[in-house]
Amino acid sequence: MLHDRSIHDPYDTSAFNIDYSDEDDDIEPMHHQVYNKPKAYNTTPKPVIPRVPVQQQVIQQDGITTDDDYEDDMHHHQIRRVSVESSEPKGSENMAVDEYGFIIKPNGSRTPRSLSEKSMKEYRETELKWLSIVNKLDAGTVKKDAKMKKMVRSGIPASVRARVWQFLAGSNDYKRPNQFEILLGKPETKIYEVIERDIARCYPDHTQFMDKNSQGQQDLRCVLKAYSQYNSHLEYCQGMGRLAGLMLMQMTVEDTFWLLVATIDRYMNGYFTPTLSQLRIDAYIIGQLLKDHQPKLAQHLENNDVLPIMYIAQWFLTAFTMTLPWDSVLRVWDAFYFEGIKVFYRVSLAILEICKDFLLSSCPTNSELLDFLLHIPHKYLQPNTLLETAFRINLSKTDIKRYAKRAGSEDATTSGLPFEHGIKNLQVGGNGHHGGLNFKSLGGKISRKNSNVNLSC
Repeated sequence: MLHDRSIHDPYDTSAFNIDYSDEDDDIEPMHHQVYNKPKAYNTTPKPVIPRVPVQQQVIQQDGITTDDDYEDDMHHHQIRRVSVESSEPKGSENMAVDEYGFIIKPNGSRTPRSLSEKSMKEYRETELKWLSIVNKLDAGTVKKDAKMKKMVRSGIPASVRARVWQFLAGSNDYKRPNQFEILLGKPETKIYEVIERDIARCYPDHTQFMDKNSQGQQDLRCVLKAYSQYNSHLEYCQGMGRLAGLMLMQMTVEDTFWLLVATIDRYMNGYFTPTLSQLRIDAYIIGQLLKDHQPKLAQHLENNDVLPIMYIAQWFLTAFTMTLPWDSVLRVWDAFYFEGIKVFYRVSLAILEICKDFLLSSCPTNSELLDFLLHIPHKYLQPNTLLETAFRINLSKTDIKRYAKRAGSEDATTSGLPFEHGIKNLQVGGNGHHGGLNFKSLGGKISRKNSNVNLSC
């Protein structure tokens, strides 16, 4: 349940929720609407439509902009012009929109690119391979195979990403017929007011959510309110909206709800509690890991009173959706659903390693350090650079578990907090050993050992 916290509370993360998109200060804030019980939803799965290449279209939009600052070397990045009708009688203008639906800043124009014939062929083969895997194998078997891990780390095709995330997370294990509609029909609670305040500011720079009367905002509202009824112990915490919004960009409203349920229960246990217990333990763990891997940077941050909790609150609770370029966000989430929360530790250490020289040379004060860590220019965090750095870092679950246990007994800020949530989260990812599945090539056969199952298409 979300509680009001004192402004003096060092673990209050409400500040990052005020302006989810870091849009310009002169942008007029979006206002929320009064919640009305939704009509019955059509939960038929969306058709599988590849996102590349994206056809250009033109629509009108008022002046809300994104803070995305991707470089021109982004892979097959498409630009289109999107128009969303605004209920506000403001002047409209043509706005460029990237392939993910985010408004591009006027100074952030990028040249559309398309996949080469060879790359498109590989893309289609990977699509078919994933469809076969999802239909013919169980997630537990897949997560044990090192070659599958490598394939996931290379990125899941956008056209099958929704199905693969649900498959890896096991969200179907939680589904119950008609339960989503039943939850939406329950009486309103006090937490609905808190959710309502956050709806419009979750993704104000995305065309699916920027209009207060949009289906996107309505869907997001339903997912969060249904979850508050489903999990009456947690109800709602700031950050959930960013997770649910990203899921809604990929899949239907009901699929989003069940994926959110699986994600919080299996992958992010303990993060959204009133005490933010797991986040506080993770702050301790990141601090210790940073001392192990980047002692000079760790000392620089400590000398300037920059504690890990000050920046990983935004990184972890929103699953990096406020921190990384969107290409990188999706790639991190791909790995997250395959390997579990360990990916968050890797990515955090990678961000700090990539930015180390700038932080040491150009950020001599507390305010400069925090401003940079909470608004890192996206040119530093492109997907290949970020993930290659992250997966090069030598990090074991044993190290994480050891520091998690120390956090509960050796650190004053985390003393007495339960570390069992974090241990449970670590169990989700596979071991990544060889021998579970046999591969011949990207488009070849995949089969179980001692099995006649053939996954070629």
